[in-house]
Amino acid sequence: MARMMELHAHFLAGLASPATPLGPKPLDLAPRLGEARRISELLAATPGFSFVRVGDTDVTLLLAMQEQIDGSLEPRWPVNGTTAFGNSGIDLRHGERLKRALERASYVDFHDRLWPISELLPRLRLQRPHGLHRNPDAETSYIILTWLECEFKKYCRGRRVGFIGAEARLLQELLEEPRFREVSAPYWPSDAEIHLLQPRGDGANLDSTLDIIADDLRQWIRATGVDTVFVSLGGGAKILCAELAEELGVRMFDFGGSLRALTSSGSDGNRACRATHYPFLYHVPFETWSAAAERAFRGLPEHELLAKLHAQLILEVQAREIGWTHASWELDLSRSNRQAFRRAHAIYRAKYRHLFRKTPETRRERAGFLHFCGTHGLTWEGRRFLTLFRIKSALARARRLIPR
Repeated sequence: MARMMELHAHFLAGLASPATPLGPKPLDLAPRLGEARRISELLAATPGFSFVRVGDTDVTLLLAMQEQIDGSLEPRWPVNGTTAFGNSGIDLRHGERLKRALERASYVDFHDRLWPISELLPRLRLQRPHGLHRNPDAETSYIILTWLECEFKKYCRGRRVGFIGAEARLLQELLEEPRFREVSAPYWPSDAEIHLLQPRGDGANLDSTLDIIADDLRQWIRATGVDTVFVSLGGGAKILCAELAEELGVRMFDFGGSLRALTSSGSDGNRACRATHYPFLYHVPFETWSAAAERAFRGLPEHELLAKLHAQLILEVQAREIGWTHASWELDLSRSNRQAFRRAHAIYRAKYRHLFRKTPETRRERAGFLHFCGTHGLTWEGRRFLTLFRIKSALARARRLIPR
């Protein structure tokens, strides 16, 4: 994480960040709805069509390659249910393939509405042939959320579609839950033939397993006969979508965080920490999600399970809007959200309190969650923890000031 942050800081030096990276959902959706319909028409009419999106870490990686700066990927990420973390999953070893993918994909959404891409994109040197498609302007960029809200279910109707991503197994488990089917009904394509593929290693070591996952995906596409594949695999998704669409003549769609939206997840499927942003369609109750997660993530270390549960609880007070996304720091501490948090928290305490002090790792994870709850006034335990934490910190500072 530190190296990627250094690269971001290098390329964004002197630029002031906005309060929210994407801005509010537009009041006039007509241009976005029109572009979303156009994407559906292009997909339906064009076997071998690839839709890819440019993420901010993709731009950072490509600029590092362009300027010959080391862009090595950090091999691990924190286990922390209250701290957001994310990366593209690939580094410079796949930089040239990523560049080619963005140059050759049938449609590229350059996400130029999103900060910092709006600042960095003009520096990027890409050469796309005439006749390929892209978002017409910044207003119609980050179009996947509008497409997901308004076109996804219609497009999938009667089709044989596939999903690959770290949340695929979780989605399979959620589909067994009646409550999930109820809340997802307005958006979930129940009249499509659905196939789900969990990537090798849950996609956690994408940089070293991308080609193995590509081979798995080729075999799976041929075996299932899917005509459209939705791929949630970070930076690797762009490469796989562009390459396999050309090779196999199948429609490939870089799905990004949309698989988290479909599973209503507060964490990525391959990480035990909060996600960096939250695309939203519908809310899955904590008890429904946690029951499915226990089955999907069977064998997960206890402190990592606890971290994922904490990330899911915080989702109750996350700013959210149908067909839009908000950064992890954008909270909505409204009265109704606090009440929802308290209901979910009561279930969490009753079901998982045996984990709170089970190991040093679970105690550390629980302490971080209590600190978050205290900071935002969400629980009495959190407020007490934060008070004691501040007292201990003040005493420690005072001891350091006493001459010896």
